[in-house]
Amino acid sequence: MTILINAILDAGRSAVDIAIFTFLPLMIVTFSLMRYLEGMSALRWMAGKADPLFRLFGLDGFGALAIIQLSLVSSAAPVAALSLMAHKRTSERFMAAAFAAVLAAAPANASFPLASLGVDPGLIIVNGLCGALVASTLACWMIGRRSLFETVCSRDTADDHVAARRDLLAAINRGGADAVRVISAILPVLVISLAMVRLIQSTGALSAFTSVAQPLLQLLGVSQQDVLFFLTKCLAGSSAAVTLLLDLHKEQGLAPEKIIHGSAFLLNPLDVPGLSILIASVPALRPVAGVAVVSALAGIVVRTALLSWF
Repeated sequence: MTILINAILDAGRSAVDIAIFTFLPLMIVTFSLMRYLEGMSALRWMAGKADPLFRLFGLDGFGALAIIQLSLVSSAAPVAALSLMAHKRTSERFMAAAFAAVLAAAPANASFPLASLGVDPGLIIVNGLCGALVASTLACWMIGRRSLFETVCSRDTADDHVAARRDLLAAINRGGADAVRVISAILPVLVISLAMVRLIQSTGALSAFTSVAQPLLQLLGVSQQDVLFFLTKCLAGSSAAVTLLLDLHKEQGLAPEKIIHGSAFLLNPLDVPGLSILIASVPALRPVAGVAVVSALAGIVVRTALLSWF
C-alpha cells in the first residue's frame, strides 16, 4: 500500500508540474494568439497560402498550421488549429489527415531539449515532417475509400460559423479559458499514466518482465533500458521519455547516434497523454481516431527507416 500511495503522490506532483508549469503557459499563449489571428482573419489568409502545396498530401491550410505549431511549439499547440477546423465543420477527410499528421510529427517540447545532448533538433523536426506527410496522405486515402461522397467545407465561408472578436483582451480571455478547459481534461490522464510508470519501476515488474522475455528481447536487440523507454513513452508521453533520456545521459553518457535512431519512435504524440489531450480537446477527432492512429504508425515507420539510412 505504501508503494501505491507514494507512486500516486509522485505522479500527482509530476503531472501538476507538467500540466500547470509546462502545458498551461504554452497553451494560453498559443490559444490567445490563435483566437486573435482568427478575429483578424489572418489564419484564413495563412491557411489559404499553405493550402495548395499541402493539399497534395491530403491536408488543408489549417492542417498544415497544426503540424507547424506542433513542430515549433509543443504537442499541445495543434489543439488550437484543430479546434478551428472543428468549428469550421471541416470534412472528415481533412480532419483525419490533420490528426494523423500531428500524431506522426515530432513535437518541439520533446525535440528541442535534445540539443543539450548534441542532437540536432532540426534533423528531428524535418524527419517528423516527412512522417507527418506520409501519415496525412495515407489517412486521406483511407477516408476517401470509406466515404466517396463527402462534402468539403469551403474555407472561405467557414469563419462565418466562428464568432471571433478583434479585441486583444477578449482573445486572451477566450484563449485562457480554452487552455484551462483542456488542462482540466488531461490532468487526470496524466496522473494515472505517470502513476502506472512509477508502479512498474518501484514494484520490480519491469525487471521481472525483461527476465521472462529475455530470449525474445535478445533476438530483437532490445535491452531493459529500451523497454523502460517504451513504457514511459506510451504511458507518460514524449516529454517524460525525453526527461528519462536526459537523466540516463548524465548517468551513463548515451551516444547521440542512439538517441537519434530512437527519436522517430519516442518523439511523437502517439501515446496515452497525447491522444487524450487531442481527443479531449477536440471531440470531432473521435470518429477518425482509428484511421489516424493506423496512418500515424505508418508515418513513424517511415521516419524510423529514414533515420536508419543517415
